[in-house]
Amino acid sequence: MDFNKNIKDAEHELSRLARQKEQEAAMLEVLPVRHELNMAAFEKYMPGIHAFFKEYQPVRPFRFFCNENGVPNVLWLDDDVALYGDDPFAEAQAQIAEVIEHSVLQCIDFVPQWHLEGQIHIAYNNAISKLKENVSLEGLPLRKALDADIPLSFMYGIGLGYQLGYLYERCRVRNLFAFEPDLDMFYASLYCFDWHKLLEYMEQESLSLHLFIGVDEQLLVADMMEALHRKGAFWSASYFSFCHYHSPKLHALIDKAEGELYLLKTGWGFFDDNIYALAHSHTHLQDGTPFLKRERDTSLVEQVPVFVVGNGPSLDQSIEFIRQHQRQAIIIACGTAVSALHKAGIKPDIYVAVERTKSSADFLRILNADDFLKDAVFLSVDVIHPECKTFFRKTGLTFKPNEPMFAMLVSRFGQAFEYESIEFSNPFVGNTGLNYAALLGFKQVYLFGIDNGYKYADKHHSTLSLYYNEKREAKYNENLKGTFPAPGNLGGEVRINHLFGLAIHNMTRVLTSHPDMRCLNCSDGAYIEGAIPQGVEALQVSSPELDKIALLDELMARSFQPFDMGSVDFNAALNVTLFDDLLEKLRTDWRTVKYEHNDILAMMQRHHDYLLYLLMSRDCHLYRVLIGSMNYFYANIIGLMMTLMDAAPDKFEAKVKEAEVILERFFDDAKPIYADAFQRHDSVYFVGLDIFKKK
Repeated sequence: MDFNKNIKDAEHELSRLARQKEQEAAMLEVLPVRHELNMAAFEKYMPGIHAFFKEYQPVRPFRFFCNENGVPNVLWLDDDVALYGDDPFAEAQAQIAEVIEHSVLQCIDFVPQWHLEGQIHIAYNNAISKLKENVSLEGLPLRKALDADIPLSFMYGIGLGYQLGYLYERCRVRNLFAFEPDLDMFYASLYCFDWHKLLEYMEQESLSLHLFIGVDEQLLVADMMEALHRKGAFWSASYFSFCHYHSPKLHALIDKAEGELYLLKTGWGFFDDNIYALAHSHTHLQDGTPFLKRERDTSLVEQVPVFVVGNGPSLDQSIEFIRQHQRQAIIIACGTAVSALHKAGIKPDIYVAVERTKSSADFLRILNADDFLKDAVFLSVDVIHPECKTFFRKTGLTFKPNEPMFAMLVSRFGQAFEYESIEFSNPFVGNTGLNYAALLGFKQVYLFGIDNGYKYADKHHSTLSLYYNEKREAKYNENLKGTFPAPGNLGGEVRINHLFGLAIHNMTRVLTSHPDMRCLNCSDGAYIEGAIPQGVEALQVSSPELDKIALLDELMARSFQPFDMGSVDFNAALNVTLFDDLLEKLRTDWRTVKYEHNDILAMMQRHHDYLLYLLMSRDCHLYRVLIGSMNYFYANIIGLMMTLMDAAPDKFEAKVKEAEVILERFFDDAKPIYADAFQRHDSVYFVGLDIFKKK
């Protein structure tokens, strides 16, 4: 045995422990000072965070410690495990180096789309897409994009925050979404990391940080969508994500967030749609069409079963049950499901539609079932095509909250506005049907044919519907490319796409906000959280037969009333002059911006801020009219610039100038269209409806 070596090792360890003790003593003096500085910074920049943690008491016991390097670390006392190893700084620095080296930017790669005649948004977005000359954005390494600002990043787990400093040393992230589900962890970071320096830096550099602390998994995606739209949805055009540390709670959050990130890139709306919305809504108001009241008695149908019927393939399995119990429940036919019910000889009591284009009315003409429909009530949204009303005995409408007319009216009436809005009517008409059932006060809801997905390419709708011929053969096969698996309602899996995912998400939001509503999902499609899976063979409905006409007449009388058109000067409210001035401001900015990547991104943020300012004003409808197209155009241009990362400056400038010219053509065309907005009904026949004419 080498006693001299052992003595030296012991002396070295004693010396190290002494240094560590000195460092810990110094650390414990610094921690409260840093906490005070950080809390002052949060009070200035994020007062909500400051208010929450001002009196916060940790739930999980821990203590701060450090090694002889003096870097604060956390030891969780319940399992005697430290967050970091010997050198937290070195760990954080190494992690960021690995993130930079191996991350791939996830980019929205717009490709030219078919569009209806007269719609300018898609035409010009297609023109921007073509500027990329088929250069793919797939697999773009983060390390090759470091010369430019990165639009967006998702960081899962904040830990003590050390990695943030190293991240911003290596790249500039314009919008960082940082998630920390552990409140105690974030509380500890307030003592360890110089948040005050980071917040000051981001303020000076006009960079954005959004903290999701202790986030509820169920509200996560909604919170993310709200935060992104506040910054500008176009920033989702290019992003990367990484995980800072590992824990079961954090992994559950990552699974939820990453699995539904696609929801951030759907449902933005666009200019032409918003013009139709203004025209159609204005006509309904002029016609005296009743709208759903905010204050209404919903007790009438609490004990009445309602069948919400979609046109999914599993409707075929339920049609006999619906037939047998049709007199005991109110039947809501959602969109094309009415063609399946028509073939089965089952009359709907309520028909709902949501698509604003003329195709909604043209479909009913093709169905050619006026006598079948005439006793039904038509329920829809304010943007629906006015011709739809002519097929039904009564109509009731509800305002869509993210449309320009609702914004225009609420900005004038405020809390005195007497009318309800329907928040989750998109993306499919099944969403409208379920949301209406909830708004009208139904508590016993049954979903049939609300599949929100496919099991087979040739089984995409009910075989009784107009999507199938008289031999019940599919008139086309669904393309399952771009679909992904999701849990099945009655077991197994179904294939869904991004829109189906949004539909499922929005149905869950409806059910969550109406906890007293019992919803049985009898569809053999995708699972909907909040609905009870129930095969049709096990269903029982024991309620008495209904006098449906009398019941619905009473329900309509209690729930809907016309709007007083004399209370608003709509032409003045349109404010054409301000719209034109805004487009000229955007045009001037594009003509004067330096053709450099970061300058263009900064200008895009300013333009979003212009619209955000309008959203807070009396002219907030202008935000609704333009925000969708701005998001699409700017996301597309960000993608274009990403393809030009290695391009020579003159080529970069030439391509961006081409995009600018396309935008200017959009500005020129948009002005006269907006000035005439209330007369701009959709009048184009959609040739895709011809499939319903085939026998």
